[in-house]
Amino acid sequence: MICPDCGFDNIRGVDNCEACGQPLAVFDPSGGELEQTISRHPITVLCPNIPLTTTTTASVASAVSTMAEHHVGCLLVLDDSGQLVGIFTERDVLTRVAPQRDQLAQPVGDFMTSSPITIRHDDSIAYALHAMDIGGYRHLPVVDADDHPCGVISIRDILSFLCVRFAELRATS
Repeated sequence: MICPDCGFDNIRGVDNCEACGQPLAVFDPSGGELEQTISRHPITVLCPNIPLTTTTTASVASAVSTMAEHHVGCLLVLDDSGQLVGIFTERDVLTRVAPQRDQLAQPVGDFMTSSPITIRHDDSIAYALHAMDIGGYRHLPVVDADDHPCGVISIRDILSFLCVRFAELRATS
């Protein structure tokens, strides 16, 4: 049985996914089309956006300016070797920076979310939704096999995909 959360192909009859530990006993694989869509489709169908990046030493003012200029809700924060070390989001600006307005010259590294949860291109949409729900995230970095960031998806990307899919299903029924 394929886990709806992480896409791992489990041995038939197991109660919990061997990869992510989620219960499989309550999963109904014959669910509706939308449920099957999020379980079957990898996040590649969302066409993850090329991420905008910054460094831990960049100023908060610079990061906020970049986000506003490009109309994005987050920047991925990389170290000198290109490895992902954090994510700086609109929420970080509102909850961590705004209360201390005199902190705009401070480095992003002081306000970012360190060691963010990541996903891979072949992870299912269901897995991404699960990670977003559990962590309370609106953005997830997508990493390649070497853990280098290669994309970012947002809850808006998932909702847009589901709206299109829902319209397609209604048109055929």
